[in-house]
Amino acid sequence: MINYNFIFPGQGSQFVGMSRDILISSQSKTLFNETSNLIGYDLLDICLNGPEDLLIKTKNTQPSVFTLSILIDQILKESNIFPRAVAGHSLGEYAALVSSNVLKFRDALKLIILRCNEMEKANNSNDGTMAAVLNASKNDISQIISLAKGVLVVANYNTKSQVVISGETSEVNSAIYNFKSLSKKIKCIKLKVSGAYHSPLMEFARDALSNAINSLNFNNAEIPIYQNIDAKPYQSAEKIKENLILQLESPVKWNETILNMETKTKNFIECGPGKVLIGMNRRISPEICSYEANSISKINSICSIA
Repeated sequence: MINYNFIFPGQGSQFVGMSRDILISSQSKTLFNETSNLIGYDLLDICLNGPEDLLIKTKNTQPSVFTLSILIDQILKESNIFPRAVAGHSLGEYAALVSSNVLKFRDALKLIILRCNEMEKANNSNDGTMAAVLNASKNDISQIISLAKGVLVVANYNTKSQVVISGETSEVNSAIYNFKSLSKKIKCIKLKVSGAYHSPLMEFARDALSNAINSLNFNNAEIPIYQNIDAKPYQSAEKIKENLILQLESPVKWNETILNMETKTKNFIECGPGKVLIGMNRRISPEICSYEANSISKINSICSIA
């Protein structure tokens, strides 16, 4: 029997009509009804029919990606496909907590809704943004970050050749200019986000999210969860809580996470609407085998080789 790691994507993996055959199932309606009841409107309809400018709002994106990820996780487990370990990229860490039975679905969803609201408040208090930087060396990144007079940090270490920077809009814009001036091989892509996530500009959201996390019952993880904060595996409920609070303002160490998980098994399933993490896996390690689970047919294909 093949062993798998489950990985869960974050904000940015969504699109209108994503995983349509999964979303129109009766199982999907049950789970999305719970989500829609909590947020107060029909989120499933937005996922299936849009419009896109409504789906990409943080308050809709995060619960929709999370709910779909858990739905895929459930379908895989009902098909006797279980993970050896789990990890999630940013928002995806909340889905990993549910998959490893640290949190109940409803409790994790409540945290995500609060997280969205508090992050939006932080965005309104600061002028922040993010940008992907490709093909820059560690020295290049350190050099450009050191030039900033305001807030500018690395938010995501996605692969050896791709990081995401986050901070004040003026500092990110200056960094993009400086990176391009440094080398023609360096590419920068401004992200379509409304704030500077995983940066000190999220400090405004920390207290409310911390209080909410500490008020909930966390279980010890049934399997290791590799957390964003340091790319290490955890199963202690208290330690997982601590790390989840720190995650809001800290970088996502994804490249290191995947390399560490690879020691468990080289087979990964992305439980989400797209294949963003699979693309990263290819650049992180050529020995990894990654599988999409964003449609019924692809889940059936996984089952056929399991």
